[in-house]
Amino acid sequence: MVEKMTSPKEERLNTIIGQGTVLKGECSVNGTVRVDGVIDGSLAASGVAILGKSGRIKGDLLVQNAVVGGKVEGSVIAQGRLELQTGASVKGDITARKLIVEEGVYFDGSCNMEKEALLSQPKQDLPPAAEKRVEPGSEKANKIRIEEGGVGGKDDDLTFRGEKL
Repeated sequence: MVEKMTSPKEERLNTIIGQGTVLKGECSVNGTVRVDGVIDGSLAASGVAILGKSGRIKGDLLVQNAVVGGKVEGSVIAQGRLELQTGASVKGDITARKLIVEEGVYFDGSCNMEKEALLSQPKQDLPPAAEKRVEPGSEKANKIRIEEGGVGGKDDDLTFRGEKL
C-alpha cells in the first residue's frame, strides 16, 4: 500500500530545477520541488522534495517529506517520510519520522528516528514541527526502524506515490 505523502495543497509541483541547472546558495521552496540539477547549498521545502537520479544537493535537505534518487552531501531532515531509492547516496546524518530504504542505497552517517521527528531549527523557514534535536549518543538516537520499499523488478525507476516520474 502506498502511503499518501502530501496534503492536497502540497500536491502541486511548483518548482523544478532541471538537469544541467546549477544553483549556488540556500534555496527555500513553499510547496513541492523536484531537483534534477545541482544545488550547491541547502534546500528547504514545506512540502515534498523529489531528488531525481541526476539530482545533487551539496548541503542540507530540510523538508516535510522526500524521495531521494540522487546524491546528498549533507544532512537530510524530514518531518515525515524519507524514501531512499536504488542508486541514492547520502553522505550525512538523517532525521526522519519514517524511513524507506531500497536495495542499492549508499548511506554514510547516523540516523535518528522518532514518532515525532526531533529536528533542529534551521536558518530558513521550515514547516512548524522542526523544533527539537536528539543528541548523538542518547538512548533515543540509537533507535532505528527501516521499512523495506520498492516494487519487485522496478528498481531503476524513480517513483512518487507509486507512479513513475
